[in-house]
Amino acid sequence: MMEHTGPDTGLMDHIGLTCPNCHPVVTFNPSLRQRIVEHIGAHILYDPSADCSSEPCGLCLRPTPLCKIVLKKAKGHAGKIAIDMKASSCPNLVKFSITVAAECSDSSPCTNRPIVCPHCDDSESSRVVWSYNFRFHLLHKHPRISLEDHRDMLTLTKLERDGMKRIWKNRLKQQTLRRKSQRAPLVISETHRSRLVLEYVFLSYSYLSTTQLMHKFHSSEPEMDTSDEGSSSDSCSGHDEEVAESSDEEDTTPVVVGTANVGTEVQDLDYGSE
Repeated sequence: MMEHTGPDTGLMDHIGLTCPNCHPVVTFNPSLRQRIVEHIGAHILYDPSADCSSEPCGLCLRPTPLCKIVLKKAKGHAGKIAIDMKASSCPNLVKFSITVAAECSDSSPCTNRPIVCPHCDDSESSRVVWSYNFRFHLLHKHPRISLEDHRDMLTLTKLERDGMKRIWKNRLKQQTLRRKSQRAPLVISETHRSRLVLEYVFLSYSYLSTTQLMHKFHSSEPEMDTSDEGSSSDSCSGHDEEVAESSDEEDTTPVVVGTANVGTEVQDLDYGSE
């Protein structure tokens, strides 16, 4: 039997787990621990070659004295019951959740799990019994106990019976672990792709950058120099005055000539009066 130690739990998982009653041999996947329990449980319920009176182990079908399952309670007030891997012994010993195994579902119908017999005292070598063997345990170890007192434990639901029959029918099929990579890829519609959001953010950022740039450009334009305007206006006004003076000079020249003539005439008249 080959063994390896898990890096996360520090517990031993067996490689090469097989069913002793299946031909051809069925090899168990150590990662599918609950599948091991339900496969062996199907043998206990429906295999005529399995000796149920020997209270076979729920992991390897060996009689009870050959396998030892010890339970322990986890630390804390609400600690759950778990298998003590160090104190237990079985060729197919694997750690699985007893809490999960107690719940029957369509995908995991088997509820066979180790339980503590309430009628065994501390003097018993082992008080742990597999739930599918509890009826035979009561009949052989506690014959005075009425089975009706444990009817809920001894009666299987229709969901569990049908599910275990299905497992028994398909017992020779090898169980494989379905990896996440084998799942169909998730299809995302075009309207929900993240790149559209990125494009929107990019366009918004570009628009804001352009707006800020234009605002900065307009705010940095040079203002009109009023001194230049004043000098230019002065120069223009000076030019206008020159033009006005030149025009006045042009207009006054004939007047001056006319006035001289008039003055001469007046003077001539004055002289003539003498």
